[in-house]
Amino acid sequence: MKNNKTAYKVPARFEEHYCTFISWPCIGDTEIDLFKKEMLDFAKTVSKYEKVIIIADPSDIDDVRKKCEEFSIIWEMPNDMSWIRDNGPIFVRNLDNEVTAIHYEFNGWGDKFYPYNKVRKIPLLIAKKLNIECIKSKLILEGGGVSFDGDGTAITTEQMLMNKNRNGNFSRESIERELELTLGIKKVIWLKKGLVEDIGTDGHVDCVVEYVAPGKVIVQGVHDRQNPNYEILKKNMEILYKENDAKKRKLDIIEMPYLPYFTKKYKGDCLVSPYTNYYIVNNAILVPKVDPKTDDLAYKIIEKIYPKRTIEPVDSFFQAIGGGGPGCVTQQLPIGDNISINE
Repeated sequence: MKNNKTAYKVPARFEEHYCTFISWPCIGDTEIDLFKKEMLDFAKTVSKYEKVIIIADPSDIDDVRKKCEEFSIIWEMPNDMSWIRDNGPIFVRNLDNEVTAIHYEFNGWGDKFYPYNKVRKIPLLIAKKLNIECIKSKLILEGGGVSFDGDGTAITTEQMLMNKNRNGNFSRESIERELELTLGIKKVIWLKKGLVEDIGTDGHVDCVVEYVAPGKVIVQGVHDRQNPNYEILKKNMEILYKENDAKKRKLDIIEMPYLPYFTKKYKGDCLVSPYTNYYIVNNAILVPKVDPKTDDLAYKIIEKIYPKRTIEPVDSFFQAIGGGGPGCVTQQLPIGDNISINE
């Protein structure tokens, strides 16, 4: 039987943060110098609204201190990947309002990308630094592959979480049991696929849907029938309209009809950066700047959802080259009675 200490619930991204973790770009990241500049500006923007902790590999620590010490807390840890949403811990709270770190397995998005030996220890190292419990799971799970409502419901894709390159030894039912045990998830809503362009992560859900409140989601759509994502996003919408959440509620669905592609190509490729992959901080929303034709239209939709938060457009071209966006390079630490960081 669970007690107050072991009855966990994962907070939603939109709940109050204690701080944001960001991993400094590492050797192996594409266009690393320009990526570092982009991430420097990004981290400064986050720091306007909440504490920022930057995780830096020992090989980068002097450079990071020189550039970031004025506005952030810097932790030196062995690191070989900069996508902390996927390889960092997922934090939960118990009934005593204490935070625990959940350490899922990470295998480089289905053994597609190397190296990832250092980064597999990041959840444990962060938990030790915070002096909180760290619970290990055998499930391979990336944070960008799940969206939580903070009220017992998760949304994910079969393409990612049930992929044989991750969890071939898990059935759907055993995955759901593990999510209930570690995150307090009572209901999983399974979408089929993510974006066609999101081949590197096998269709992470944070590029197609995000919870904005319990029972309420923003969902990526596209109205151009020639877009390769048209049928996928249409199917996602159909599934979400039919589903109930853990509290038996029908979902309140807000469509994001603009799927933006950068006007500038990279090595001949068109890069997508969904507006749904924003990052929410205390009192603001960091939304990618992608296409001038649709940016302001998208920002107005998000502003209407979050009228009390400032919309902060941020550069994300070099994040997109690496296959991510603002929601991928961040991980939030929730408020908890056992959380206190000395600066």
